[in-house]
Amino acid sequence: MDSLDIRILRDILESQATSPLDASVRKSLSSVARRLKVDENTVKNRIERLRRSGFLRGWWVCVNPNLVGQRMAQVWLDVRSASTKRALIEKLSLLPGVAVIRDLYGPSLSLVIFYEDERSRKKTFDLISSIAGPSTLTYVDEPFPASSLVFSRTDLKILGILQKEPQMPYAEIAGELGLSSRTVKRRIARLAEGNALYLVAELNPKFLSGGIVCGLLVFHDERGNKSAAERNIVSHLGDQLLFADLDNPHHGYFALIIENIALAEPILNWALAQAGVSNGRIDVVQEVISLYGVYEEQLEKLERNVTQASQSKPLRAS
Repeated sequence: MDSLDIRILRDILESQATSPLDASVRKSLSSVARRLKVDENTVKNRIERLRRSGFLRGWWVCVNPNLVGQRMAQVWLDVRSASTKRALIEKLSLLPGVAVIRDLYGPSLSLVIFYEDERSRKKTFDLISSIAGPSTLTYVDEPFPASSLVFSRTDLKILGILQKEPQMPYAEIAGELGLSSRTVKRRIARLAEGNALYLVAELNPKFLSGGIVCGLLVFHDERGNKSAAERNIVSHLGDQLLFADLDNPHHGYFALIIENIALAEPILNWALAQAGVSNGRIDVVQEVISLYGVYEEQLEKLERNVTQASQSKPLRAS
């Protein structure tokens, strides 16, 4: 993998110094190529090569968890030993709300979890602690943009198709649902612009050749200038940056790809030396286990909510 591969992925995720939660669901390869000032076939070939390698497994369109009364958090925990992680991962994958498990280098793991309120979050954390045993547990909330979008049944049908096939052509979606391509395009644009959707790239670091995936987490001093510190970090990482999640006022998370593991510690030390950064950590990601049943459950919950609403009030055909 080289810097152009990273820039292509970063552009698709719309994460250049912003957030991977921006709901840009369908980007044409021509628009990506135009922004990066490269040939469209180059973009197509690069993406196809990443797919064949196994690093880029595909994409998944997910519902904004705010629409189903949920929040998202990232959790880091240090386990007793690296040798026990495989059995631990299998047990953690069974917990409700766990969407992603990252196997980190050494005796560490990180998780992405969804929860409904502080009570359910505490229950999940207690279960994690009971499974992992005594360990240091760190977590951060990852806010999503507000959305008050009203879904129709047609919207749900389109979302059901998009969830697993984000790049399916408008004409194919329209043919499957008996709609016009124009209607499908308009409805998808409405869902995206209404912050109802976001795009997840399914990446597997195990199959990355010529690079190492890392996650840099920094906490900010309330007296410091968070925006300035994060701009400096984004600039310093340059073409190593895969995406940056900067929506939380207390921390920033940066996914990056480096050439070798020796570069990780200097990057962390540099970030910790920035004004306004109070603490942080950097982890080498060895494997990502995605549990997409959580996203399917969110869609099912949204469908139930729409059905209940339709029983008390007619749905708009917008």
